[in-house]
Amino acid sequence: MTPTLEPLVARAIELGLQSSLATPRAAALLASKSHSPEADAIIQESQRLTIDYKACLKEIEAAAPHQYTALRNQIVDQVRKAMKKQPGMRKWRCPVCNFLFDERIGLPRMKIPASTSFQDLPDGWECPECDGSKERFVLDRD
Repeated sequence: MTPTLEPLVARAIELGLQSSLATPRAAALLASKSHSPEADAIIQESQRLTIDYKACLKEIEAAAPHQYTALRNQIVDQVRKAMKKQPGMRKWRCPVCNFLFDERIGLPRMKIPASTSFQDLPDGWECPECDGSKERFVLDRD
């Protein structure tokens, strides 16, 4: 990779990670139809990050059209690896019915916001599919 591409690739990785972290929360707010100024700001920030990320990828494509696919794949892989290292980015599975609770997304239909850790769910919380207790859930390894 040429020295001129290195800062662009690093910026794309940073924007990709920020966008990936912001998108589930914005999607949950959109699904809940929340119209507070804070919710609108979160949604707008998520949209801005996505636009900036795509613009950065276009810059890389213009600067290195023959290397673009390989560089884009490298960026996506780096973002995925970084996402796996994020705290609170885990998934929990109900062993009875296989319901999956994703901490990044939350459960908008139950008014549980994105970025809610499984441990922060109330003690009496039950699986929304089979009413299994919270204690039965296991960390999903996928």
